[in-house]
Formats: sequence, structure tokens, C-alpha cells
Amino acid sequence: MENSNINLSGATYRLQFNERFTFAHLDKIIDYLHQLGITTIYAAPIFEASPGSLHGYDVCNPHLISPAIGTIEAFREIGKKLKERGMTWLQDIVPNHMAFHMNNHWLADALERGPHSPYYNFFDIDWQSPEPSLNGKVMVPFLGSTLEESIEKGDIQLAFTDAGFVVAVNGQQYPLSLPAYDALLEVVDDQEGLRLRQLLRSMKDEDIISLPLKEWRSYKEKLFAGQDAELPQLVVEKVNQNKTQLTNLLKLQHYQFHYWRDADTMINYRRFFTVNELITLRMEDQQVFDEYHTFLHRLYRENLIQGLRIDHIDGLKDPGKYIDRLRGLFGNNCYIIAEKILEHNEQLPERWALQGSTGYEFLALVNQLLTDNGGVEKLSRYYRGQFPELADYNALVYRKKKMMLEKYMGGELERLAHYAYQLKIADGIDKKKFKQALGMFMVHLPVYRLYPLEWPPVQEDIAILDQAMEKAKEKERALENVLETIQGWWEQPVNNKKFNDNLLAWFKRVMQITGPLTAKGVEDTVFYVYNALISHNEVGDSPSASLHTPEDFHKRLTTRQYLFPQSLNATATHDTKRGEDARIRLNALTAVPDRWIQQVQEWHALNKSFIKGEGEEAAPGLNDEYFIYQSVLAGLPPDAQVDDSYIERVCAYVIKGLREGKVSTNWTEPDEAYETATTDFIRSILTSAEFKESLAGFYNIIANHAMDHSLSQTLIKLTAPGVPDIYQGCELWDLSFVDPDNRRDVDYDLRQQYLSALNEKGNVHNQLTWAREGRAQGFEKFYLTYKTLQLRKEHAALFAEGDYVALNTNRPANVIAYARCNRNEWAVVVAPLMASAANEVTEKDYVILADGAPSKWRNVLTGEVIQVTNARLPLSVLQKFPAALLVSVM
Repeated sequence: MENSNINLSGATYRLQFNERFTFAHLDKIIDYLHQLGITTIYAAPIFEASPGSLHGYDVCNPHLISPAIGTIEAFREIGKKLKERGMTWLQDIVPNHMAFHMNNHWLADALERGPHSPYYNFFDIDWQSPEPSLNGKVMVPFLGSTLEESIEKGDIQLAFTDAGFVVAVNGQQYPLSLPAYDALLEVVDDQEGLRLRQLLRSMKDEDIISLPLKEWRSYKEKLFAGQDAELPQLVVEKVNQNKTQLTNLLKLQHYQFHYWRDADTMINYRRFFTVNELITLRMEDQQVFDEYHTFLHRLYRENLIQGLRIDHIDGLKDPGKYIDRLRGLFGNNCYIIAEKILEHNEQLPERWALQGSTGYEFLALVNQLLTDNGGVEKLSRYYRGQFPELADYNALVYRKKKMMLEKYMGGELERLAHYAYQLKIADGIDKKKFKQALGMFMVHLPVYRLYPLEWPPVQEDIAILDQAMEKAKEKERALENVLETIQGWWEQPVNNKKFNDNLLAWFKRVMQITGPLTAKGVEDTVFYVYNALISHNEVGDSPSASLHTPEDFHKRLTTRQYLFPQSLNATATHDTKRGEDARIRLNALTAVPDRWIQQVQEWHALNKSFIKGEGEEAAPGLNDEYFIYQSVLAGLPPDAQVDDSYIERVCAYVIKGLREGKVSTNWTEPDEAYETATTDFIRSILTSAEFKESLAGFYNIIANHAMDHSLSQTLIKLTAPGVPDIYQGCELWDLSFVDPDNRRDVDYDLRQQYLSALNEKGNVHNQLTWAREGRAQGFEKFYLTYKTLQLRKEHAALFAEGDYVALNTNRPANVIAYARCNRNEWAVVVAPLMASAANEVTEKDYVILADGAPSKWRNVLTGEVIQVTNARLPLSVLQKFPAALLVSVM
């Protein structure tokens, strides 16, 4: 069957599938999404995941749709309905990792059969670990104490099931590795256990032990089904009652149980970030690639999916090669994008055969545009004055990345150093110093990773590597000689192909770890510590980034239109730290910085009695208190009414933030006293009549300003070069916190009622009145989204293929304006920027239209028809609605 292209005329709509939102739930809202103007369902992973998974990134079986979500038959029915409506499906895939769970039969088989398993080398495991206890084994770091203590407490037990003997630990059943059956034979009585002994020995037959997984499992089931369970259970009891026998049995496994904290210092498999429960794949292996994508490609051939979103592409050893293979398998008609966080001025490699990225860089671009430069500098100066120890942002990033590497990723660093000696590229260098130098280089790398194709790397990459090395040498003079030796590997490469090939292989492995190091050290640590203005502590953005002027914005969108016109335009995702409108609400503080500073000082005095302790012993501390005030304001319901549900959401969010920040508490060793004091503080202020009145008063100062600029953000997303992406539920105000808060159930019945009510109003005048009256509920955002998506459908080529034309205004710091044009079709976008009230536009202000632009326009959002003279579009077009979308009238 010929596969359809992704429909780029409308927008993608991101849905989080799980047991609470299934194919059956989607079936009920397809018509609603279609009527809204959505053309592509953008689905989170739908494949079988760990039991109870709410996100799907812990895939257990990529060959099966999760039973919690639906069936292949249900998916086909969904596909028919989408096709009838001209809609398509963009599927999120996870090639970097799978769940470390025994429902992951590939991994379970590797643990059971070891080198005889066809999946033995599927996972990124160092089977030749320098740690003696892990040589020939994989670490299983899920014990709540040491192995010895766990055995003594009875937390580890041998058991017998229909699938044979297993080791039961923490609710999971790990298959008994085949070498361990030798120990079982010693427990079996010769006379009574003759059949059992024969059975166990038969499993080691060369023709049996290497069977394909399905046949192996079938063989075992038949084998054990015919076995009287009484004797195996007797064996189990004997082993469990004898701690020495159990210990000896465990030593014969292809895996070694460990205390979960050991993973931070001696892990011998690559994890996703620092999540022990996610084990990575060797996707660079052609066999792994082919096996993993079999079912996915079948869905594509059936035309059930039309596009792919690659999760965490930076985790792959060779992303470019993976993309080439994916493109070769799925063909040029398949729409393929990758999740990639780009640093300031960084672009996706043009050689990657992608339509673009998932849009984090777009989020950052718009977020920076909709922030007042002068105001953010005032807030930053105030923050630096209050917290001098945090004033140097780059120094904070260095400290946190170094802490993360040493304390939580020491096992990864050890593996990288060991690999260098395995490849004989670091011979002659002191091992301790080499590891330290490698760590300093990784900490100072200014981007997530590089993508070398050969050795030495290209000059652009070398410039970045040199930058990291120079900073590392400045920081650690004692390591200068070792750092210069490493730097010489690319500055003065040797004429030795094998050595250079080994260098390239090692360097690619290093790059697989630098991305997680930056993500954990910055996004998941610094972003919860440096609280000057937390709306810029966001995935893709940074509090250190230079804010964009309209001129910068135009340049970047022009480049985007040229290089990646089909990238997603995202302003909220399942990974963003706060909702898109919560972020803009905080940006509104930059329009009233002095008032905010005064307000925070008043709140601190007002709520001082709720703080436990003083000075360094205060709980919450002053920096955390500042974080709390911003968070409370960001997520405050539009009617400023606080209920118990909101209080608990804030408490949960703040505790997660504190643990991520790893200052007063953390995930591994939570400070319960500090956390309790902090949540008590939150509950106290949010039930204090005096504070709530003050909070509502300040909120009223910025509320309308924030809502206006949220509309600017929405309009830009829906009309700028790229494919608009709407995260589930965000057609209304999105004031959520980080996950799991941003993955709460969406009330689609309510949204369908709103769409019906909007359509019942008939003409634009009545619809606009309806939208204004429901501003607090998000009706204006809903109205803007609906109207703009309908226009995109009517003028598909204009937005999918049309040029981007920057437009000048006589108030460049206050308004952003641009046109989209395709032959004789034109659309003009005008949206206010964040600025103080004194700088608001007036009726005398205007946009200068481009040469050749029409003179007659219709404002899609108000219905007004405007005749332009002298190519000057008056900014009075913003009077009836906070933003303007005009289309040319012939």
C-alpha cells in the first residue's frame, strides 16, 4: 500500500497514551480534533511497556501494541477514521533504550541463556567488566540493601513457575541462568529426581540451548508443564532454607544483584540518563536495528503511521548512520523528526535526512522574544545581589555537572576510561589522571554532543573541542599535561588507521554520555537551583541565553524556513518544566520588575512566621522561597482561587524541584524534615487569607498582560515556518507544572462543548464576544487556535510552502510582524511583545508592508476589512483582539 505523507496544512496534536487514555478514548475525540483543525495525531510510544507505565518510554516489546492502550485491530479502525478525514499519524519511537524489566523478553533471554541467546549483544552491556564481580555478568541494581543483607532478610528467593526456575526479587521474576542449573542438580536426590535431572540437563543440549526465543520459550513451557511440581518445589524450599546454597546459586547467574546505589559508581551497562530501570540498546548493530523496527515498519507499510519522531537521538552511537538506515527502510515519503536539544546558535546537522526537530529551539526562540530585555536584567541583578553564591551562572553549571559526573555517573566515567585502555589509545597515561582529565573535558563541553564521522573531526568540531579543553586546563592546572595529550589526538593526529579508528570509536562512546551529563547536570539540577526567572529554566532555553530582538527572531525564522521548514513548532511538550502559559505569565514579570521585587520582599516579611529555623537552618531557605513564589504565581488558576487540589499540586511540584536541585534534599537521600517544613510553608501561605489576598492583587496586575502575550505565543506558533504542535489540552490555558502534573487527564468533553458553543455563535462578531467573555477560561486562546487552523486548511500551500517575510514597524521593540506569501496569497501576523505599560502601542503606530503586498486585507480574528494606504498597516488592528491575523482579499 502506498504510504501517505504527513498532512502539513494543519497541526500535530500530541497525545500521551496509557491505561488512562487509550485508543477507545481517542476514538471519541477524533471528530473534535478534526473540527478544531488538527491534521496529525502525534502519539507518545504505544508499544508494550512496563506494567502501569504512564509515558511509554520504558518499552518492553516493540513488536506489540500495549494491551493497556488497545489492539492492532483497534488501531486499524482508528486508521480508517483518520484516513476518511485526511488525517495522519506521527509515531514517537524509542531506539535508544528499553525497560530493564523481565517483561522485556529479549533482556530476560540474555540473562537466562547468556552467550547462547540471540539477544546477548543487543544491549549496551560491558560483559568484560574490569570489576571482577561483574566480569561475564550484567549488574542488576534493584536491591534495597547489599546482596548479603538481602539474602539474609529473605528478599531474594528461588521460585518455580510454569516457565521454570526463577529468582524472585521485589515483585519481579528473573530467569535462572542455565549455568545455575548445575547447582540445582546437587540438591536433587538421585532416585526421586531422576526425571528432573534429565530435564535440567536436556536444556543444555546444543541443539536446544540456541533455539530462537519463541521456540525456546515454547520448549521450556512443554518441558515444565509435564513435570510434577512437587519435586521442584521441594528443591526450591531446600535452596531458600540454605543461605549458602542460595548464595552459590546466585554466583552462577549471568547477572549480579546489587544495591541500587552501587549503579552510580560501578554500573556496567549504559542507562538512559541515570535511570537504572532503562537499559540502552546497541542500535548501531544492523541486527538490532532490523529486529527492533520490524513491527514498526509493518505498521508503516499498512499506512497506519505516516511519520516517526526519534526519541533521544543523542543517545545513539552514530545518529547520522541510524537516520540513514531509518530513511532507507521507510523511504523518502516518511516524515521523520528527531528530539534534539540545540544550544544557542547550534543547528541540526544538515546531512541528517530529517524534516527537522521536535521544536525545543522554537520554544526557546519565542520564549526569549516574549521577554522584556530591560526587565529581565533588573530581575537578574536583584537575584545576583540576593544570592551572590549563585551569581555566576556558568560557574554553577560547572559545579553541578562535575557533581553529577562524580556522584551519580561515576560508573559511566569508569567505563569510558576503561574502554580507552581496552582500545590501547591511552597507554602510558596514568589511569587516575586520565579519568580525571576526561571528566573535566566532558564537564566543559559546551554542547550536548558532537557527531564525528572520521578522525580527526572536522574543523567546526575541533573548535568546540578546543574550547572545552582550554576551559578544563584553566580549571585544573595539575591535569594540563594529560589534557594536552588528549587534545593532541585531534590537533596532531597520527598516521595510523587502526589507532584513529579506535579513537573514533572511543570518542563516539564518550559523546553518548556527554548528552545525559548535560541534561542531568543542567536541565535537572541547575534549572532547579538558579531561580532568577524560572520561565527561562526550560528545555531548549537557558537563563544565560541572550534574549532575542525582533531582528534576531526574523533572521532565525528565515534560516528555519530555508533549512527545516517542516520542523515542529512546539511551545509545550511532555518534558517542559512548566506549561506554556505559565511560562509567559512569569515572563510578564519583566514588564513590572520593580513591582515584583517589592512584592516578593513584602511576601517574605508577611510569611516569615511560617518559616522554620533561621539563617542557614531556615526551611525553606530564601532561594527555595523565591522559587515557591514564582511557581505559585505561574500555576495560579485564572480566577485566582486556590483549592486543596492546587495546594497539593504545588507541594508535589516543589518537592520534585528541590530533589532535582540536590541542595537541601535529593532523590537518593531525601531530607524529610526539610521537605516537610517546605510543604508546611506552602500549605500555610496558600491557606492564609492575607497572603491569598495579596497574591490575587498582584496577579490582577499582570493577568491581562500575560494572557495577551500568551495569545502572541500561540499565533506565532501557528503561523511561523514549521508545523504547529499542540500538546494535549493546550488549546485552553496551560498552567501545568512539570511531569507528572503536565500529564494529567484532559477534559475533552468540556473542550467539545466549547467548540460546539463557538460554532453556534455563527458570525465572527458573536464568536469574538463569546471569546472575550470567557477569557479567564481560555476561550480567546481556543478561538485563536480554531480560527488560525481553519485558515491554514483553507490556504494549505501558503503556510506549508510560503515564504517568510520580515516586516518592520515604527515600534520594533513592542510588536513583532511578519508575512507569509505564496504567489498571490498573503497572510500577515501582528503580535505584541512584552513591554512595560508606558511603551504600549498607539493608534499612530503602524507596520510597513513588504513590496508587492496587497492593499486590502481581512482580519481573520475580528472580521474587519482593512484598506491599507502607503503600505502602512495601522496597529489599530490590535484594538478588538490582542493579536492580528490578516489574509489578503482579492
